[in-house]
Amino acid sequence: MVLFSTQEEIRIGAQAAREIERRYQVLRDPGISSYVNEVGQRLAQVCDRPDIVYHFKVLEGKDVNAFSLPGGWVYVFTGLLDKLDNTAQMAGVLGHEIGHVVARHAMKRLQWAMGIGIVYTALAGESNILTQNALKFLINIAMSGYSRSNEREADHLGFIYEYRAGYNPQGIIQVMEILRGIHHGRVPSWQRFLLDHPPPQERIALLKSYLKNLPPSALDYPFYREDYHKKVLRPLRSLGY
Repeated sequence: MVLFSTQEEIRIGAQAAREIERRYQVLRDPGISSYVNEVGQRLAQVCDRPDIVYHFKVLEGKDVNAFSLPGGWVYVFTGLLDKLDNTAQMAGVLGHEIGHVVARHAMKRLQWAMGIGIVYTALAGESNILTQNALKFLINIAMSGYSRSNEREADHLGFIYEYRAGYNPQGIIQVMEILRGIHHGRVPSWQRFLLDHPPPQERIALLKSYLKNLPPSALDYPFYREDYHKKVLRPLRSLGY
């Protein structure tokens, strides 16, 4: 059970988002930013928590990563966008992050870690909702990942949202294969990652099993590769990424 109201969750997420945008530079390219937001909003419209406003932003950095904050803030690094090849893959990434927001994973972890006191602070309506320690903890779990069960749930939800939005649901499977290739051979860091995350081969197998529950026509949904290259990859190259 999450004791925070939706409005308190949004306020907490907004505070964390301000801190993130102090730490990282938001990409100012209007074309890339607009396309990422367009795809994100298309997914948000079909998710299981459409009662909040979602914000999709690109952060400058080589990190091959994306993350979300409570209340609907979703960020993706240019380093990850550079590794992708089509819009369906990006939709899979954004859908996964929306899944974390829908399932309120960050709020559950924050509530469990910081105790009931933080709930009282939030409900009291104080302007400084989170202490610096709580804020640091929230951002850390958002950027580094959740439990294996949380990641599996976000994978499943992202897969569903990608399909509902009309993108080829194999996009998220391709992302997992890309990530598996990137981390291949980097045993020490990969082993640490696997302490919390399901092994990529397990995630790929689960995602492929979900395909069996979809109509065969889903496999013919578009990947939008040309759009992605035109609206994301080529502009990134022109910016020096």
